[in-house]
Amino acid sequence: MMRTSTLTVAVTLLTLLAVTYLTIGPRVVPGNALSGDKVQHALGFGAILLPAAILKRRWLRSLAPAVAIFGGIVELVQIQVGRDGELTDWAADIIGIALAVGIGCVLRSIMLKYKGRRSLAPHARRLGPVPDEP
Repeated sequence: MMRTSTLTVAVTLLTLLAVTYLTIGPRVVPGNALSGDKVQHALGFGAILLPAAILKRRWLRSLAPAVAIFGGIVELVQIQVGRDGELTDWAADIIGIALAVGIGCVLRSIMLKYKGRRSLAPHARRLGPVPDEP
């Protein structure tokens, strides 16, 4: 596995574990922090996908639906562990996923554009200035 793939998997799994703990475990973040519960859901589930959206865009075809389904499962489990499982939380998860995909793809295109400019710079310096034609 390439370094980028390994990094993407590691960050995605760590974020997934953190979001799982924060959504199913004991309440460690107040419900009104970060402008409320829905924003927390959107940020958390978006954060799961952001590394893949930036580094491994083709993974999103399978990862985005899987994370959306996981968000629905989390809401069902929350009911079992004495927390509030709400359909609107799941909708916030999906909105966060969509925003992360969009933002990640924009960041990726900016990175690639910047990388393309940097990769041309050493060649331009090596060739030197273009001589004037007589």
